[in-house]
Amino acid sequence: MIKDTLSARGVSRRYDDTTVVEDVSLKLKPGLITALLGGSGAGKSTLLRLFAGLEPVDAGEIWLGERALSKPGMTIAPDKRHIGLIFQDFALFPHLTAEQNVMFGLKALGKEAATAEARSWLERLDLTARAGAYPHELSGGEQQRVAIARALAPKPAAILMDEPFSGLDPALRSYVRDAALEAVRAAGIPALLVTHDPLEALESADHVAILKSGHLLQEGPAEEMYLQPRSADVAAALGPVNVMMADEVPAGLIDVPAGSQLVVRPEGILVEDSSPSRAQVVASQLSGGMTRLVLDMAGRRLIALVPRAGAPGAGHEIGIRLDPALSFIFPSAQV
Repeated sequence: MIKDTLSARGVSRRYDDTTVVEDVSLKLKPGLITALLGGSGAGKSTLLRLFAGLEPVDAGEIWLGERALSKPGMTIAPDKRHIGLIFQDFALFPHLTAEQNVMFGLKALGKEAATAEARSWLERLDLTARAGAYPHELSGGEQQRVAIARALAPKPAAILMDEPFSGLDPALRSYVRDAALEAVRAAGIPALLVTHDPLEALESADHVAILKSGHLLQEGPAEEMYLQPRSADVAAALGPVNVMMADEVPAGLIDVPAGSQLVVRPEGILVEDSSPSRAQVVASQLSGGMTRLVLDMAGRRLIALVPRAGAPGAGHEIGIRLDPALSFIFPSAQV
């Protein structure tokens, strides 16, 4: 069965004199997870609510395939859109068991078929043993997986997820996220994952879209976004960066035209003993499988991420060079 694309076409949303989302166009394609990334106040949750029909558009349109869902003055209700929603707070019915929560949207199937479908989803998300448990008896990760099973069981046309994993314990987050998103991908429907975590966006999504102050800065495949940002804002949205103006870049490190700025990812600073570009290691800190170096280079503070094995300690002078694939030059007006 061919699934439909869920798309926003030039949508805007205003509250009084404040524009929260402005002229945003974004296509959510079947079978792909699109991460919507941005800081607090970027407009991420508002755009999700426009897709869901929880708020009207002030301009532009929302479409599912050939069906218009929202236009100025016309908003199809959320329960008529057949779009699944998953929020950070899980929103399970406290008086229903895990199995009954998943069955809630399957009433049209009849009790026997609904029970079978619910149990199938619980098994897929490794929750069979918890089918009879009530929400207060479930861990946070189990509650979130039940919420995802409940959203996917009715076979929605699309699914929208608003920071669904941010409230989970870090040790559990990756497991729950991987299990949940595997189920979402298997459904083959358009999926939107709203997140403020660039690592989650890169690890979880096929496609990344970056919002800032209600504007869509750039969208594309996750790897392309990381390696080919069109602006300093996009580069910074996908993780920490070092920023230097052209006149701050030490001679011999890289050629930066006057009036431009250099943006380098920490892992783009490489230790190379033979390099004439020298830096002093101010601090050397373990960061997972990498070592985080705080460097002083001609009075300029830089952060580097280097392999743990053989990483220099504090107090050492080292040579550095830049990885061209992780070093970007932009006009200074983009600061």
